[in-house]
Amino acid sequence: MEFKCKTPCKNCPYRKDAPLQLWSKDEFSDLIKKDADYMGATYGCHKNNGSVCVGWLMDQDKRNFPSIMLRLSLSKSHVTREYLDSLYCKTELFKSIQEMAHANFPKLF
Repeated sequence: MEFKCKTPCKNCPYRKDAPLQLWSKDEFSDLIKKDADYMGATYGCHKNNGSVCVGWLMDQDKRNFPSIMLRLSLSKSHVTREYLDSLYCKTELFKSIQEMAHANFPKLF
């Protein structure tokens, strides 16, 4: 997985202005489950462009990288703090994965 993009896609589910329910409820459930696992995971962009999901990466950075799998990937790819500090989004992101899941499927999350 590459660390090349610097902003979440326009329809990244982490963005509050993205269309809702582009992901299935199962994908949100998987994300919540893996986020609770101490090993975590690394999530690619939903566009399958070979890049890490920047919205997810920004959320992880905000929370001091709880995903051990991501920490390993950052180290292996020699990702610098300079790159991480260059990430930005023109619009507001959801404050948490749970908030994002609830916004997409209010009756389930």
